[in-house]
Amino acid sequence: MITIGYMEGTDSGLLTKLAAAGAETLPLGNGWDGHGQYVAHLNVGDGVNAVVGYYHKFVPLKNSNLTPADLLKSSKICGIKIYIIADEADHDNVKQGLGDVAPDVTLVDPRAIGNELLNLL
Repeated sequence: MITIGYMEGTDSGLLTKLAAAGAETLPLGNGWDGHGQYVAHLNVGDGVNAVVGYYHKFVPLKNSNLTPADLLKSSKICGIKIYIIADEADHDNVKQGLGDVAPDVTLVDPRAIGNELLNLL
């Protein structure tokens, strides 16, 4: 069984489809939205295989001392796959906004995220 950690705003129909296919889902938060477990504190013991969420959930406010890399560092260290949802037309801008962590994420168009995550099963 795999566990998908998801940020607030991830499509509930997709999460239901994943659960019906046998995946577990775990709500994750970015520290501002209060949605679930803080994404930056994930560790191997949590058993999360992938993190998914829309781009804006991984971009702290400009006056914050955090970066997307700070939020995703633990996922990277733990070998957790990271899927960031953004329209394909925006992928170049998203890569730029992600900075140093961009090579460690998979950018996925919203229309393709379901198939991408179902392939993990």
